[in-house]
Amino acid sequence: MQPARRALQIFLSLGTGAGLWTAGPTAAPQAWAQPHPHASHQPSEGGEGGEGGEAGETVAISRDIDLLVVLAQMQGHLLVAQELLSQGQVAAAEPHVGHPVDELYGAAEPALRQRGIPPFLSSLEDLRQQVRLNPQDPATARKLAQAQQAVTAAAQALPPAVRANPETVVAVVRQLAETAAEEYGAAVAEGRVVEVIEYQDARGFLREAQRQLSSALVNQPAARPQLLALQQGISAMLQAFPTAMPPQRAVLSAAQLQALQRKL
Repeated sequence: MQPARRALQIFLSLGTGAGLWTAGPTAAPQAWAQPHPHASHQPSEGGEGGEGGEAGETVAISRDIDLLVVLAQMQGHLLVAQELLSQGQVAAAEPHVGHPVDELYGAAEPALRQRGIPPFLSSLEDLRQQVRLNPQDPATARKLAQAQQAVTAAAQALPPAVRANPETVVAVVRQLAETAAEEYGAAVAEGRVVEVIEYQDARGFLREAQRQLSSALVNQPAARPQLLALQQGISAMLQAFPTAMPPQRAVLSAAQLQALQRKL
Protein backbone atom coordinates (compact mmCIF):
# COMPACT_ATOMS: atom_id res chain seq x y z
CA MET A 1 0.00 0.00 0.00
CA GLN A 2 1.24 3.45 -0.84
CA PRO A 3 2.05 5.68 2.12
CA ALA A 4 -0.22 8.66 2.66
CA ARG A 5 0.87 11.41 0.28
CA ARG A 6 1.42 14.89 1.60
CA ALA A 7 -1.32 17.20 0.36
CA LEU A 8 0.81 20.33 0.22
CA GLN A 9 3.71 21.78 2.17
CA ILE A 10 4.33 25.49 1.85
CA PHE A 11 7.76 26.80 2.71
CA LEU A 12 9.48 30.15 2.44
CA SER A 13 11.96 30.38 -0.40
CA LEU A 14 13.06 32.82 -3.07
CA GLY A 15 14.18 29.84 -5.13
CA THR A 16 16.33 30.04 -8.24
CA GLY A 17 14.37 32.99 -9.61
CA ALA A 18 15.22 35.32 -6.74
CA GLY A 19 17.21 37.71 -8.88
CA LEU A 20 14.33 38.24 -11.28
CA TRP A 21 11.92 39.98 -8.98
CA THR A 22 11.42 43.24 -7.17
CA ALA A 23 9.37 43.93 -4.08
CA GLY A 24 5.63 44.29 -4.49
CA PRO A 25 2.49 42.22 -5.02
CA THR A 26 4.16 40.03 -7.63
CA ALA A 27 7.51 39.72 -5.93
CA ALA A 28 9.53 36.53 -5.88
CA PRO A 29 7.55 33.47 -4.81
CA GLN A 30 7.77 32.89 -1.09
CA ALA A 31 5.50 29.85 -0.93
CA TRP A 32 6.04 26.80 -3.05
CA ALA A 33 4.45 23.37 -3.15
CA GLN A 34 6.95 20.68 -2.26
CA PRO A 35 6.36 17.02 -3.01
CA HIS A 36 8.49 15.06 -0.56
CA PRO A 37 8.47 13.45 1.88
CA HIS A 38 4.82 12.43 1.86
CA ALA A 39 3.45 13.44 5.21
CA SER A 40 0.00 14.25 6.51
CA HIS A 41 -0.39 17.97 5.76
CA GLN A 42 -3.90 18.53 4.49
CA PRO A 43 -5.38 21.10 2.13
CA SER A 44 -7.41 23.84 3.70
CA GLU A 45 -10.47 23.25 1.51
CA GLY A 46 -11.47 20.98 -1.33
CA GLY A 47 -10.24 17.48 -2.07
CA GLU A 48 -10.26 14.47 0.15
CA GLY A 49 -7.28 15.23 2.32
CA GLY A 50 -4.75 12.56 3.15
CA GLU A 51 -5.28 8.85 3.06
CA GLY A 52 -6.32 7.03 6.17
CA GLY A 53 -8.21 9.99 7.63
CA GLU A 54 -5.09 11.59 9.07
CA ALA A 55 -5.39 15.20 10.19
CA GLY A 56 -2.79 17.80 9.43
CA GLU A 57 -2.08 21.50 9.44
CA THR A 58 -3.94 23.84 7.12
CA VAL A 59 -1.90 25.52 4.41
CA ALA A 60 -2.83 28.00 1.71
CA ILE A 61 -1.23 30.11 -0.96
CA SER A 62 -1.87 33.77 -1.62
CA ARG A 63 0.24 35.45 -4.29
CA ASP A 64 -0.30 35.22 -8.05
CA ILE A 65 3.08 33.65 -8.72
CA ASP A 66 2.51 30.99 -6.08
CA LEU A 67 -0.85 30.14 -7.60
CA LEU A 68 0.74 29.78 -11.03
CA VAL A 69 3.25 27.28 -9.65
CA VAL A 70 0.52 25.17 -8.07
CA LEU A 71 -1.58 25.28 -11.25
CA ALA A 72 1.51 24.22 -13.23
CA GLN A 73 2.00 21.29 -10.86
CA MET A 74 -1.62 20.27 -11.47
CA GLN A 75 -0.96 20.31 -15.20
CA GLY A 76 2.16 18.20 -14.68
CA HIS A 77 0.17 15.56 -12.84
CA LEU A 78 -2.47 15.55 -15.58
CA LEU A 79 0.15 15.33 -18.33
CA VAL A 80 1.72 12.20 -16.91
CA ALA A 81 -1.74 10.74 -16.24
CA GLN A 82 -2.65 11.37 -19.87
CA GLU A 83 0.51 9.65 -21.02
CA LEU A 84 -0.11 6.61 -18.83
CA LEU A 85 -3.75 6.33 -19.88
CA SER A 86 -2.74 6.41 -23.53
CA GLN A 87 -0.48 3.43 -22.81
CA GLY A 88 -3.22 1.50 -21.03
CA GLN A 89 -1.49 1.95 -17.65
CA VAL A 90 -4.71 2.76 -15.81
CA ALA A 91 -3.56 1.73 -12.33
CA ALA A 92 -0.45 3.87 -12.71
CA ALA A 93 -2.46 6.83 -13.99
CA GLU A 94 -5.02 6.84 -11.18
CA PRO A 95 -2.80 8.44 -8.48
CA HIS A 96 -1.91 11.27 -10.84
CA VAL A 97 -5.51 12.26 -11.50
CA GLY A 98 -5.99 12.24 -7.73
CA HIS A 99 -3.03 14.39 -6.76
CA PRO A 100 -4.46 17.70 -8.06
CA VAL A 101 -7.50 17.10 -5.83
CA ASP A 102 -5.79 15.67 -2.76
CA GLU A 103 -2.54 17.62 -2.73
CA LEU A 104 -3.05 20.92 -4.45
CA TYR A 105 -6.58 22.19 -4.90
CA GLY A 106 -7.33 22.75 -1.24
CA ALA A 107 -4.46 25.18 -0.85
CA ALA A 108 -5.25 26.95 -4.12
CA GLU A 109 -8.98 27.34 -3.49
CA PRO A 110 -8.83 30.41 -1.20
CA ALA A 111 -6.58 32.17 -3.72
CA LEU A 112 -8.99 31.34 -6.53
CA ARG A 113 -11.94 32.62 -4.51
CA GLN A 114 -10.12 35.82 -3.55
CA ARG A 115 -9.49 36.59 -7.22
CA GLY A 116 -12.99 35.72 -8.36
CA ILE A 117 -11.71 32.80 -10.45
CA PRO A 118 -14.44 30.19 -10.96
CA PRO A 119 -13.82 26.98 -8.99
CA PHE A 120 -12.95 23.89 -10.99
CA LEU A 121 -12.73 21.17 -8.35
CA SER A 122 -15.72 19.39 -9.91
CA SER A 123 -13.82 18.92 -13.18
CA LEU A 124 -10.90 17.33 -11.35
CA GLU A 125 -13.18 15.08 -9.30
CA ASP A 126 -15.19 14.05 -12.37
CA LEU A 127 -11.99 12.97 -14.06
CA ARG A 128 -10.84 10.97 -11.08
CA GLN A 129 -14.17 9.17 -10.79
CA GLN A 130 -14.13 8.42 -14.51
CA VAL A 131 -10.65 6.90 -14.31
CA ARG A 132 -11.61 4.88 -11.25
CA LEU A 133 -14.88 3.53 -12.60
CA ASN A 134 -14.66 3.34 -16.39
CA PRO A 135 -11.27 4.40 -17.75
CA GLN A 136 -11.81 2.74 -21.14
CA ASP A 137 -14.88 4.81 -21.93
CA PRO A 138 -14.43 7.61 -24.51
CA ALA A 139 -15.64 10.02 -21.83
CA THR A 140 -12.27 9.65 -20.10
CA ALA A 141 -10.41 11.58 -22.78
CA ARG A 142 -13.10 14.26 -22.78
CA LYS A 143 -13.02 14.70 -19.02
CA LEU A 144 -9.23 14.80 -19.01
CA ALA A 145 -9.29 17.57 -21.60
CA GLN A 146 -11.92 19.43 -19.58
CA ALA A 147 -9.79 19.22 -16.43
CA GLN A 148 -6.72 20.48 -18.29
CA GLN A 149 -8.74 23.33 -19.82
CA ALA A 150 -10.12 24.28 -16.41
CA VAL A 151 -6.62 24.58 -14.95
CA THR A 152 -5.51 26.60 -17.96
CA ALA A 153 -8.50 28.92 -17.61
CA ALA A 154 -7.64 29.56 -13.97
CA ALA A 155 -4.09 30.54 -14.91
CA GLN A 156 -5.31 32.76 -17.75
CA ALA A 157 -7.62 34.60 -15.34
CA LEU A 158 -4.61 36.06 -13.56
CA PRO A 159 -3.36 39.53 -14.56
CA PRO A 160 -1.49 39.55 -17.89
CA ALA A 161 1.25 41.63 -16.28
CA VAL A 162 2.04 38.58 -14.15
CA ARG A 163 1.30 35.55 -16.29
CA ALA A 164 2.60 37.03 -19.57
CA ASN A 165 5.83 38.27 -18.03
CA PRO A 166 8.87 36.23 -19.20
CA GLU A 167 10.26 36.45 -15.68
CA THR A 168 7.15 34.66 -14.43
CA VAL A 169 7.75 31.80 -16.85
CA VAL A 170 11.37 31.59 -15.74
CA ALA A 171 10.41 31.50 -12.07
CA VAL A 172 7.68 28.89 -12.56
CA VAL A 173 9.89 26.68 -14.73
CA ARG A 174 12.75 26.82 -12.25
CA GLN A 175 10.44 25.84 -9.41
CA LEU A 176 9.00 22.95 -11.42
CA ALA A 177 12.55 21.78 -12.07
CA GLU A 178 13.50 22.07 -8.40
CA THR A 179 10.43 20.12 -7.36
CA ALA A 180 11.14 17.48 -10.01
CA ALA A 181 14.69 17.07 -8.74
CA GLU A 182 13.41 16.53 -5.19
CA GLU A 183 10.83 14.01 -6.40
CA TYR A 184 13.51 12.15 -8.33
CA GLY A 185 15.71 12.13 -5.26
CA ALA A 186 12.89 10.38 -3.41
CA ALA A 187 12.39 7.94 -6.29
CA VAL A 188 15.92 6.65 -6.86
CA ALA A 189 18.02 4.46 -4.59
CA GLU A 190 21.14 2.44 -5.43
CA GLY A 191 20.78 3.08 -9.13
CA ARG A 192 17.16 1.94 -9.35
CA VAL A 193 13.81 3.70 -9.42
CA VAL A 194 12.18 2.38 -6.26
CA GLU A 195 9.29 4.87 -6.03
CA VAL A 196 7.43 4.90 -9.33
CA ILE A 197 4.91 7.60 -8.44
CA GLU A 198 7.62 10.08 -7.51
CA TYR A 199 9.49 9.34 -10.74
CA GLN A 200 6.31 10.00 -12.69
CA ASP A 201 5.54 13.18 -10.76
CA ALA A 202 8.98 14.50 -11.67
CA ARG A 203 8.50 13.59 -15.32
CA GLY A 204 5.14 15.36 -15.39
CA PHE A 205 6.54 18.53 -13.83
CA LEU A 206 9.39 18.68 -16.34
CA ARG A 207 7.05 18.07 -19.25
CA GLU A 208 4.89 20.94 -18.05
CA ALA A 209 8.00 23.10 -17.79
CA GLN A 210 8.80 22.25 -21.41
CA ARG A 211 5.23 23.03 -22.47
CA GLN A 212 5.35 26.44 -20.82
CA LEU A 213 8.73 27.24 -22.35
CA SER A 214 7.55 26.25 -25.82
CA SER A 215 4.59 28.58 -25.50
CA ALA A 216 6.73 31.41 -24.13
CA LEU A 217 9.22 31.10 -26.99
CA VAL A 218 6.37 31.84 -29.40
CA ASN A 219 4.68 34.57 -27.38
CA GLN A 220 7.68 36.27 -25.78
CA PRO A 221 10.40 36.50 -28.48
CA ALA A 222 12.32 39.23 -26.67
CA ALA A 223 13.25 36.73 -23.96
CA ARG A 224 14.24 34.03 -26.45
CA PRO A 225 17.92 33.60 -25.39
CA GLN A 226 17.07 33.02 -21.72
CA LEU A 227 14.09 30.82 -22.55
CA LEU A 228 16.12 28.71 -24.97
CA ALA A 229 18.81 28.19 -22.36
CA LEU A 230 16.18 27.04 -19.88
CA GLN A 231 14.61 24.77 -22.47
CA GLN A 232 17.96 23.10 -23.10
CA GLY A 233 18.42 22.61 -19.36
CA ILE A 234 14.99 21.04 -18.94
CA SER A 235 15.64 18.78 -21.94
CA ALA A 236 18.84 17.61 -20.28
CA MET A 237 16.93 16.80 -17.10
CA LEU A 238 14.30 14.91 -19.08
CA GLN A 239 16.97 12.42 -20.17
CA ALA A 240 16.45 10.82 -16.76
CA PHE A 241 12.85 10.04 -17.76
CA PRO A 242 12.92 8.12 -21.06
CA THR A 243 9.45 6.66 -20.53
CA ALA A 244 6.46 7.21 -18.26
CA MET A 245 7.03 3.80 -16.69
CA PRO A 246 10.56 3.91 -15.29
CA PRO A 247 13.42 1.83 -16.68
CA GLN A 248 14.91 -0.92 -14.56
CA ARG A 249 18.08 1.10 -14.02
CA ALA A 250 18.04 4.83 -13.40
CA VAL A 251 19.47 6.77 -16.35
CA LEU A 252 20.85 9.50 -14.09
CA SER A 253 21.60 9.51 -10.39
CA ALA A 254 19.70 11.89 -8.15
CA ALA A 255 22.90 13.90 -7.70
CA GLN A 256 23.36 14.19 -11.46
CA LEU A 257 19.81 15.41 -11.95
CA GLN A 258 20.16 17.91 -9.12
CA ALA A 259 23.36 19.22 -10.67
CA LEU A 260 21.52 19.84 -13.94
CA GLN A 261 18.71 21.58 -12.08
CA ARG A 262 21.11 23.89 -10.28
CA LYS A 263 22.49 25.10 -13.60
CA LEU A 264 19.11 26.51 -14.66
